[in-house]
Amino acid sequence: MQNSLLLLLISVTTAITAMAQETTVYLQNHHSVFTPDQPASYSLLDSAFYRHDVFLLGETHGYAAPQALDLALLKHLNQRVRLRHYVAEMDGGQAEFVNRYLVTGQTIWLDSLFRGFLSQTMGGTSQWGNQQFYDKIVAIRAYNQTRPDSLRIRFLGVDWFQQKGAYALAVLRQLVQERVPASGAGPLLDSLRLLVGRSDVSLGKLLPLAPRLNADYQANQERYSTLFGEQLLFFRQVFEMMTYANLGISRDDVATHLTQFLTTEGHLEHEKLYGLWGYTHVMRANVNGSATLSGLLQQTGRKVVTMPTMMKDSRMLVHRDNVPFVFRKAGQTFVEMTYLDADGRVFGIDGFSELLPVTQANQTTLIKLDAPGSPYAQQLKLVKVSGMTGTKIKPGNAATTVTTDYFQYVFVVRDSPAVTLWVDPQRR
Repeated sequence: MQNSLLLLLISVTTAITAMAQETTVYLQNHHSVFTPDQPASYSLLDSAFYRHDVFLLGETHGYAAPQALDLALLKHLNQRVRLRHYVAEMDGGQAEFVNRYLVTGQTIWLDSLFRGFLSQTMGGTSQWGNQQFYDKIVAIRAYNQTRPDSLRIRFLGVDWFQQKGAYALAVLRQLVQERVPASGAGPLLDSLRLLVGRSDVSLGKLLPLAPRLNADYQANQERYSTLFGEQLLFFRQVFEMMTYANLGISRDDVATHLTQFLTTEGHLEHEKLYGLWGYTHVMRANVNGSATLSGLLQQTGRKVVTMPTMMKDSRMLVHRDNVPFVFRKAGQTFVEMTYLDADGRVFGIDGFSELLPVTQANQTTLIKLDAPGSPYAQQLKLVKVSGMTGTKIKPGNAATTVTTDYFQYVFVVRDSPAVTLWVDPQRR
């Protein structure tokens, strides 16, 4: 009996050692140092990569490096596959403010948007209310100026209404007051014009009009097109979003529905899409018992490739309410910390340590996980996330899925600084 147990133990140990060696060899052959301005950095992105329809980069909010990485990938895909639509984790009104800045260069649009971001609870720690995000949008405009009109990047806002729809309502008010005559446009549009002109207008007060306006549009498309012109799609998106209000669906469902809506109504069926989203949104298989944006988009028939970023020895800016009390300091609203790194005490990624031998300090490393013979296509690692406060990310189908069901590439970032809060120029 003891001999049998010993043989079994030896067999299991041998198998584990062999798998570890296989993983080591694989990683050595399928990684590259990622430096945005070096063409060799993109060598791991093979022809199959570029055949995808949707490209999603994942981040944990609060680190600076993903913003620069996002800009590099966006520009690369614009040049390589003529990608020009950035699917943003913001609502349609916020995206409209970005697009107005991208077209005009007038910073009043961008500054107004970022004041709103900073007013959000914990907004400065997210991918929104920080200087690095602001600088990235400025860089996108500068890049657009070097591209022909047909290849200039624009934002598609597909998230649920943020800040009670303040930016969507502002754009809608201006649009309706400019395009809809004071009377005679029809009962529904006349009512809409009166409502948006009120100082107490809200999403809730417009909600009853949504299904009726959508139906009226279907019956009178030419009239709406004449009234709203190039702004018709935004007008329709606002009321399309309102129809989701009572459906009880998740943010990922909303983003999927809106992506499909904008694709169909904007005639983008043959266009590729790219975006930077929070870490769990880009997991292509279910996590924490819920479907994700990338997984839902995949189910619609789109070919989706996902690339999370994993941090090592990096600093993160986080609101004090989002960290365990032992790390908080009296009087400190925002905390810079490293405990949320991929191997930290709070946010530890299963199997992350296996990646470290092919990375170096102060570098970003791109690793391809889905090459032929990949051990990550045979086992489930790098998905479960847990730490001192319990499990943060749990694979939805741990018994039947492998790593590459969730993502196909990974960026390991070492020594990233934290983001810095955007400072309103009116207060400098």
